[in-house]
Amino acid sequence: MARKKFAMLNVSLLNSAAFRGLRSCTDRNVYFTAHLSSQADYSGLFRYPRSLFASEAGITEEQLQVSVQRLNDAQLLEYDSEVELLRISGWFRSINCPDNLSRVQNLAQGYLSGELPTTDICRRSIAEFVLGCLARAQRFKAGSEHGPKIVDEIRAFLATAGVVFRNLRPFLEEEFREYGASVSREFEDVMLGLVEAEAKMQRAADRVQMQEAIRVAAGCDQGGDTLPPQEKREDSKNTKKYKMAFADDFTATGEIDGNQAGKSARPLAATLNSPLVRALRASA
Repeated sequence: MARKKFAMLNVSLLNSAAFRGLRSCTDRNVYFTAHLSSQADYSGLFRYPRSLFASEAGITEEQLQVSVQRLNDAQLLEYDSEVELLRISGWFRSINCPDNLSRVQNLAQGYLSGELPTTDICRRSIAEFVLGCLARAQRFKAGSEHGPKIVDEIRAFLATAGVVFRNLRPFLEEEFREYGASVSREFEDVMLGLVEAEAKMQRAADRVQMQEAIRVAAGCDQGGDTLPPQEKREDSKNTKKYKMAFADDFTATGEIDGNQAGKSARPLAATLNSPLVRALRASA
């Protein structure tokens, strides 16, 4: 994402209970340094190596670690030390929230650029971004096209972000519970994008499982190299049992449970009508 050339802070910060609760000037200095950093961008989420962070704050890395923990406890700042990624909490609940469609699109592209790790710190930033944009969209005058266009853009964004940043739903729902009371209708609307993303992932998983099941079943029929050595040594009687266990007897990994397969002398109707058996019959 593009680097910032200036920083914006709400003057109400000085009246914030979280900020006023900071008793150390070092902690306040670290917080302001995060806003003014040479690495900061317009998402409030950026890579910030510890050594550079400490250098720009004018303190040691040990002092930095202590202050960052206090700021994290105050929910003012989050820092992932493993990937050296910093997030300024509440970024999109402030003046930094995008106020037009173009800026929303630019920020959305930044999240989907592939430059960010798929970690929880990024998921929290995305959740803030989504709810912040929905709240900002409400500020346009009634009848304006700008608000609905932003909502549409966020819905489309979630349709892709939900695939890239898996398990995004809990973070969105948590942000909505805390700050989304005024945007419930818009939130339901954009969550359709996440539902679409989850459906894409489920279809992909189903295809993989189907292909693996067909591969294993074909190996059972042909005695090919697709089966592990111990399964190749099974006699024809066991092979026939595997054939009768297609749908209900596959394990979570896509393999067949031979013990379960031997419990029934004939396949169930549900098994015969399953997508897997129909696919096998069609390919025979």
